[in-house]
Amino acid sequence: MRLKQIKLAGFKSFVDPTTVPFPQAMTAIVGPNGCGKSNVIDAVRWVLGESSAKNLRGDAMTDVIFNGSAQRKPVSQASVELVFENTQGRLAGNLADRSEIAIKRVVTRDAQSLYFLNGSKCRRRDITDIFLGTGLGPRSYAIIEQGMISRLIESKPQELRVFIEEAAGISRYKERRRETENRIKHTRDNLDRLTDVREELGKNIDKLKRQAATAQRYKELKAQERTLRAQLTTIKWLGFNDTLNKLEQQLREQETELQKYQAAQAGDERVLTELREQANTARQQQEQCQQQYYQLGNRISALEQQIVGQRQQQQLLSQQIQQKQLSLAGFHEQQQQEQLQRAELEAQLEELIPELLLLTEQQEELQAQLLEATEQAAETQLNWQDWQQQHYQRREQLQQWRLQLQHWAQQQHQLAAQQHKLTEQLARLEPEQAEQELALAEARHQELAEQVAALQLEQAELTAALAQQQQLSAQATQQRQQWQNQQQVLRIEHQRLSHSQQQASSSGPLLAEQLQIADGWALAVTLALGALQQAELAAHTAGKALYVIATAGDNAAPANTLASVVRSGVYPDYFRQILLAADEAQALTMLTQLKPGQSVICAKGKWFGTNWGQQSQASLTDSRLLRQERLQQLGQELAVVEQELAAAAAAEQQQLELQQQAQQQLSQLNAALSSQQQARQQQHTVVQLKQQALQQLRQQSTQLQQQLAELQLQQQALAASAEQTELKLAEAEQEYQQAVTQEQQLQQRQQQARAQEETLRQQLQQQQGQHSQLQMQQRLCQQQLQSVELSLSRAALQQQQWLEQLAELQLQLDEQQDPALQLQEELQESLLQRSDAEQALTNANQQLAAIQQQIRELEQGQSGITQRLSSQQKALENLRLDAEGYRIRANNMLELLREQQVNMKEVLAELPADADEAQWQQQLDKTVEAVSRLGAINLAAIEEYEQQAERKAYLDAQHQDLTSALDTLETAIRKIDRETRQRFKETFDQVNDGLKQLFPKVFGGGSAYLDLTDDDLLETGVSIMARPPGKKNSTIHLLSGGEKALTALSLVFSIFRLNPAPFCMLDEVDAPLDDANVGRFCNLVREMSDTVQFIYISHNKIAMEMAAQLMGVTMQEPGVSRVVAVDVDDAVKLAVA
Repeated sequence: MRLKQIKLAGFKSFVDPTTVPFPQAMTAIVGPNGCGKSNVIDAVRWVLGESSAKNLRGDAMTDVIFNGSAQRKPVSQASVELVFENTQGRLAGNLADRSEIAIKRVVTRDAQSLYFLNGSKCRRRDITDIFLGTGLGPRSYAIIEQGMISRLIESKPQELRVFIEEAAGISRYKERRRETENRIKHTRDNLDRLTDVREELGKNIDKLKRQAATAQRYKELKAQERTLRAQLTTIKWLGFNDTLNKLEQQLREQETELQKYQAAQAGDERVLTELREQANTARQQQEQCQQQYYQLGNRISALEQQIVGQRQQQQLLSQQIQQKQLSLAGFHEQQQQEQLQRAELEAQLEELIPELLLLTEQQEELQAQLLEATEQAAETQLNWQDWQQQHYQRREQLQQWRLQLQHWAQQQHQLAAQQHKLTEQLARLEPEQAEQELALAEARHQELAEQVAALQLEQAELTAALAQQQQLSAQATQQRQQWQNQQQVLRIEHQRLSHSQQQASSSGPLLAEQLQIADGWALAVTLALGALQQAELAAHTAGKALYVIATAGDNAAPANTLASVVRSGVYPDYFRQILLAADEAQALTMLTQLKPGQSVICAKGKWFGTNWGQQSQASLTDSRLLRQERLQQLGQELAVVEQELAAAAAAEQQQLELQQQAQQQLSQLNAALSSQQQARQQQHTVVQLKQQALQQLRQQSTQLQQQLAELQLQQQALAASAEQTELKLAEAEQEYQQAVTQEQQLQQRQQQARAQEETLRQQLQQQQGQHSQLQMQQRLCQQQLQSVELSLSRAALQQQQWLEQLAELQLQLDEQQDPALQLQEELQESLLQRSDAEQALTNANQQLAAIQQQIRELEQGQSGITQRLSSQQKALENLRLDAEGYRIRANNMLELLREQQVNMKEVLAELPADADEAQWQQQLDKTVEAVSRLGAINLAAIEEYEQQAERKAYLDAQHQDLTSALDTLETAIRKIDRETRQRFKETFDQVNDGLKQLFPKVFGGGSAYLDLTDDDLLETGVSIMARPPGKKNSTIHLLSGGEKALTALSLVFSIFRLNPAPFCMLDEVDAPLDDANVGRFCNLVREMSDTVQFIYISHNKIAMEMAAQLMGVTMQEPGVSRVVAVDVDDAVKLAVA
C-alpha cells in the first residue's frame, strides 16, 4: 500500500485544482521558502483527521481555505483527496479487495467539515478507524514535520509512549478501551440513578401498601353501609306507605260528603249560565253594531283621500309629458353635431394613408444601411480582440519578469535582514540573565503549589457542607409531599359532599337550603324538621303540599331553645318550644320541668317529650344540613392544610436555594482550583523551558555563525540571477512599447465604425418614432369614428323609446279625466249609512245593561252556599296535606334508593320479615362509626400501589440487566488490558533492540536505549537515552541539535523496521545536519525505501540527489502555489541523449 497522488483545490496556497503525483518510492519536494511545500504535508495530516487548527499552523479550521491574494478573490471551500494503491491488500475489512482507495475531506466557510470514502459520505471516525494500527494518522510517527525531531527527543515519557503504541498496533485497543470505559461510566451512572429510584420507590410502595389495605377496608365498610342504608330506607318506606293508605281512605269519605254540597250549588249555576249566555249574545250584537259604525267611518276617510290623490296624479303626468318633449328637442341637436364629427374623422383617415406608406419605405432603406455598418463594426471588434489577447500575453510576460526581479530583490532583502537578525542574536545571547529567570520561575512554581493545596482543603469542606444541605432539602421535600397527600384527601371528600349537595338541590326555595345553623346542632335541627326538610318557603298556601310561611315579623328567638341555634333563615314556630340540653342525662332531668307543648333535644340527635322520645337514624347523617356543616368544617381544615402546605413549600424552596448556593460556591471553588492547577502546570512548563533555553544558548552561537556564512553564498548567487533577469526585462519592455503604438491605430478605426453605426441607428429610431406616431393617429381616428357611429345608433334607439313613453303618458292622462264626481256620490251614500249604524248601536247597549243587572242579583244570592262549601273543602284539604306529607316521605325514601342506585324489589326479597327499624339503625350507626375510625382515606392508593409495584418489578429487571452488562464490560476491559500489555511489551522490546542496533550504525559507535518509567505497562511512559561515541552525557538534552536529530531518526526508523507505515513524510528533518550526517541520513532512507514510500521536503543538495522524483513547488504568482514534477531517471536519460 502506498500513496499514489494528492488532489488539492482551495487548500491554503493551492487555490487551483492541483494533482501531486508520487510514482516513485522516494520523492523530494523542493522549492524556495514560503512557496507552500509544507502545505502538502499539512494537507495529508488534515485529511487523516487532524482537528486542531494549531497543528495546521492556523487559528481556526477555516484558515486552511484560500483567503485570496493581490490578484485573486477568496474561495468558498477547500478540499483535499488522497488516493492510495492497495494492491497488496494491507487494509483489512471490506476495503481489502479494493486496489485503489480515495479519501477526501471538504471544509466550507461556515466551518462545516465533510469526509468522503471512495466518493461516499462518511464520518471522521470511519477515516481514523481505517488506519488504526497501520502507523498512519494525523499525529503518528509516519509524518515528521518541522521541529518535530527536537520535540520527539525532548517529549515527555507519556508523549513518547504514543509512538510505541502506534507501532504496536494497539491504538485500536485504546480506542476500544476508551469506548468501553465510557460505557462503564454511563452504566454505573445509570445504575446509581436506578438504585436511588428503587430505594425511594420501595419506601413509597410500603406506605402505599398500608394505605391500599386501609382503602380496601374502607370500601368493604362503605359497601356494608350502603346495604344497611338501603334496607333501612326500604323499612321506612313500608311504614310511610301503610299510613298513606289509611289517610287516602279517609280522604275518599270526605270527598263524597263534599259532592252533596256541590250538587245543590249546581242548580243555581245552570240558571246563572243561561243568563251569562244571553249576556254574551247581547254583547256580540253590540260589538257587531259598533264594528259596522267604525267601518263606515273608515270608508268615508278613504274616499276623501282618494279624491285628493287622483288630483295630484293628474298634475304629475302633465309635468312628465312636458319634460319628455324638452328632452327630445335637445336630443335632435346632439345628433346633428355627431354626424358632422363623423365626416371630419373620415377625411383625416384618407390624409394619413399616403404618409404611412412613404415612412415605411424610408425605414426599410435605413435598416439595410444599419446592417452593413453593424457587420463592419463587428469585424473591427474582432481585430481589436485579437490584438488585445496578444497584448495581454506580452503584458503578462513583462509582469512575470518584473515579479521575478522583485522576487530576487525580496530574497536579497530577506537575506540581508536574516544576516542582520543573526548578528543581533549573537549579540543578545546572555546566559546569566537566563539563570536569573530560571530562579524566579522556580519560586513562582512553589508558590502556586502551596495555593493549590489550600484550595483543595477548602474544596473538601464545601463538599461535606453540600452533602448535609442536600439531606435537609430531601427532608423538606418529603414534608411537603405529606401535606399535599392530606390536602388531596380533604379535597376528594369536599368534592363528594358538594356533588351530593348539588344533586339534592331543587328548583324551588326549600326550608333546609336557607337555614344557617350553629356549629354542632345540625343533627338536632335535622331531626326536629323531619319531613319539613323538603318543605317549600311560600307566601301563601295555595297549591302547596308541604310548606312553611315566610313571615316578615319579629324573629327574635327565646334563649336556650332550638330556635336560638338558627343563625339565619325561616324556621317552624315549634322550634321555640324545643329546649336545648347538653347531653341525654340533662335532657331526662329537664323532662319534669317541661310546660305543655314543650320538648327537649340534645346535639347528638336525641329528642324527648313528656311521654315520648325519638333518636336520630342513620339516614339523617346524609341530610342537607349535616352535609353543609361538614362542608364548612372541611373548608376550615383545607385552609389550615393549605397554610401548612405553603409553609412547607417555602421551606423546601429555601433549602433548595441554600443547596444551589452551596453548589455554586463549590463550582466557583472548583473553577478556581482548576485555574490554579493549570497555572501551576504552566509554570512547571515555564521552568522546563527556561532550563532548556539555558542549555541551548551555547549551541545557538555556533549555529548562528554557520548560518551567516551560508547567507553570504546565497547573496552572491541571487545577484547573478538578478542581472540576467534585468536584461530580459529590457527586451520585453521594448516589445511592449511597439504594441502600445499599434493599439492607438486599432482604437481609432474601432471608434469610427462605432460612430457610423450609432448615427444610422439614431436615424432609424427617428423614422420608427414618426411611423409609430402616424400609426397611433390613424388608430385614434378609427376609434373616434367607431365611437361616434355607436353613439348615433344608440341615440336613434333612445329617441324611439322616448316617443313611446310620451304616448303612454298622454294615454294615462286621458283616462284619468274628471274622477271627482263618482267619488263624491259614494261619499254621500256612506254618510247616510253611518247615521243608521249609530242608532242600532245605542239600542244594543241598553239591552246588554239589563241582562248584566239580573246576573249580579243571582250571584249575590249564591254567596251563602259558597261559604258552606269552603269550610268543607278546608277540612278535606287538611286530610290531603297529611296524606301528601306521608307521600313525600315515602317518595323521599324512594329517591334515596334511586340515589343509592338500589333496586327496591331486590332489597325487599332479601329483607327479613321481622326486620325492625331500630335494630337496622343500630347496625348502621356501628358501621358508620367503624368508617370514621379509619380516618383519612386515600382511595387512589390501591391503583397507585399496583402501578408502583409493576414499576418496581420493571426497575428490578433493569437493575439486573445493568449489573450483568457492567460485568460484561469489565471483563472486556480486563481482556483489552491483558492484550495491550502483551503487545506493548513485545513492541517495546523489539523497538529497543532496533534502536540499539541502528544508533551505532548511524553515529559510527556509541549506544542508545529505551527505558520504562513505571512498572504498569498500561500507564508507563517511555524515555530515551543516547550517548554518541566518546561522550558520557547524563541526559539526552545535553546533545547538540544534529545529534538529537540523528537520535530521533534512529528511533523513527527503528519503529518503521518493526511496523512500516505505508509511507513516511519528512519535512526538512535534515536541516540541523551537516553534510556527513546528511549522507548517513540518505543511506538510511535509501535502505528503507524498498519497503516504505518516502516523501520528504529538503533544501539540501545531497538529499535532493538521492530522490528518484523531484517535485518542485513554485509561487510565480504571489500567494498561489503551483507544482512542477521531474523524474530524475528520465531527466538523466534526456541529458545523455
